[in-house]
Amino acid sequence: MSDGRRQRYDRATEVQCLIDEIKSAEEISEGLFSSLGMMVTDASLAGDEEALEAAHEGLRRRYGSQLRDGRGELAVEQRGRLLGLIDVTYWALHRLPSALQLSLDPEGHAAQFLVEVARQPGQSNAQLAARLDVDITEISRVGRKLVDADVVWKRREWRQNAWDVTPRGRRYLEESGLYRPEPEPEPQAVEPADFDYFLGVKVRPEQLWGVVTDAAGTSLARVQCDLKPVWNADEAVTVLAEFVRDLLDEAPAARAPAAAGRVGLGVEIGGHVDAARGDIVSAPNYAAGAGWSGFSLAEPLRRATGLPTVLENDANALVQLEHSYTGHRPGRTDAAVILDQGVGAGLMLDGRIHHGAAGCAGELGHVVVQSDGPPCSCGNSGCLESVVGTDAIAAEIRGLTDQPAEDLDAALELLSSAECRKHVEHVLGRTGEALGIGLSALINLTNPDRLVLYGPARLVSDEDSDAARLFMAAVRNTVRQQSFSTAGSDVTLAAKPYDAEVGAQAAAAVAKRRLSRHEC
Repeated sequence: MSDGRRQRYDRATEVQCLIDEIKSAEEISEGLFSSLGMMVTDASLAGDEEALEAAHEGLRRRYGSQLRDGRGELAVEQRGRLLGLIDVTYWALHRLPSALQLSLDPEGHAAQFLVEVARQPGQSNAQLAARLDVDITEISRVGRKLVDADVVWKRREWRQNAWDVTPRGRRYLEESGLYRPEPEPEPQAVEPADFDYFLGVKVRPEQLWGVVTDAAGTSLARVQCDLKPVWNADEAVTVLAEFVRDLLDEAPAARAPAAAGRVGLGVEIGGHVDAARGDIVSAPNYAAGAGWSGFSLAEPLRRATGLPTVLENDANALVQLEHSYTGHRPGRTDAAVILDQGVGAGLMLDGRIHHGAAGCAGELGHVVVQSDGPPCSCGNSGCLESVVGTDAIAAEIRGLTDQPAEDLDAALELLSSAECRKHVEHVLGRTGEALGIGLSALINLTNPDRLVLYGPARLVSDEDSDAARLFMAAVRNTVRQQSFSTAGSDVTLAAKPYDAEVGAQAAAAVAKRRLSRHEC
């Protein structure tokens, strides 16, 4: 018998002897309490489950017999001390690694689930299924198993689970060596330097747009191509690297600086982006059925292209583009909202982009505005973007008019039809009001100096479009009515046409801000 085994056996035996004394004692002495307390502490520090279970079960039996025998009223202090030791043993056992934990296969789904949730808390079943490349039912099965082992816990965020690791789970991960948190990276991944040119790439669900700008922001070249569904990070890096090479071919002046490391690359995408790490956490609007989730993109793309690379959310990129135009004023708060297939918001607080705790700040499109509204790509129903996104507006007009309008432009053309006009007006008024509700919430929360709404020209350029006049009137009226106190009058609410090229220019502006020695 090994020394370790003998020590565990001796401790459990000694604890059992003390428990036997406590069971038979009419009144438990101070010395007996002290001896058992020291043994419980020793067993807890040693992780001796056998000794702790013996102490816990024996103490519970003595406490129960004391109550049944009617001795409770005569020994209130002793009852309190017994309960205290019972609690100590309970929590000591609770903290021990369970048999389930000790048997986790590092390559199995349970271990991968635990590591993934520790790395990125708050993920949903769908996000975990995408990350682990398993069916969502497997996530539910493994999740129940880990909840029973008290190494993970789940909460409800609207209509989906959000997973996190318990302290017990984190301790197990560290002690087993499965996962140790890395130090948080600095937001700037590349040492600031002098750059001659910047490339900006806008990633849309079915399209790539790119621009090349000089250090002054002048656009020198632009390229557009269709994007086929991309199902994993390797495919994304390959497709984007090839697109960047095509973009450089259109700007010969940038080729030599690119080889010398004097060209920076910015990429923007709609969704949850960890800008500091250069990762796409979740972009459910991309590649229907899969989504771009769990993609580490910036660093692999840097290796593939040889260009210093930064990644940003589309709305965050737009507010940085706005800042490059308007300049910095101490204490200033700027906001940009993008109305596209999705809806997002970017915030610039005192000259610094606000990403939030995990890069999720500004997800205005996933604020629920209709509890019984249409389903959203995120898994909820009635999110703002499922009501006012460009595809959603076109779909509602099609449904009311029974006309085959394939996209927003075709749907808005129906304003000229006497038969369809009232239906289109109704949709524009209702969706404009819904967007106004979302904007007023953002204004009430952040009290910005300036808010710029970027969207399709036919929805936001109210001097040039009948549809935009109807839509923006509903937006502005709702903002005035629902903004608190002076917040609605404090903000300058501007609207600007948005297309993929503007998004690419915003990505280039992000590269300049993040990489250049001299920020915009």
